[in-house]
Amino acid sequence: MRERYCRVCGDWHQLGKWPHNCLPAKNVAQSDLPAPHFVSDSIEIQSMHDGRHYTSKAKLRSAYRAAGVVEIGNEKPQPIEKPKADRKAIRNELRRVYAEYNA
Repeated sequence: MRERYCRVCGDWHQLGKWPHNCLPAKNVAQSDLPAPHFVSDSIEIQSMHDGRHYTSKAKLRSAYRAAGVVEIGNEKPQPIEKPKADRKAIRNELRRVYAEYNA
């Protein structure tokens, strides 16, 4: 039989038969998540654009948008489109060079 020390009552209990009154009480205000996800709007920062001090991320970003400044780090990178290769021009150039050097 395996037993474990109970921190609630200070006694030893069998692992399969733990007393109901020794189970830790669940706090109803506590979330099931390990830590709630909370993003605050407050920040203490000096703008690199105008030098003013801001305490709100939203006000800082609105000042950036009004000035036309792009805030780097939050945008998803835009895919770079490769130009289509002009196969006909490549083929003609290869034929021209081949004819020039193998004549």
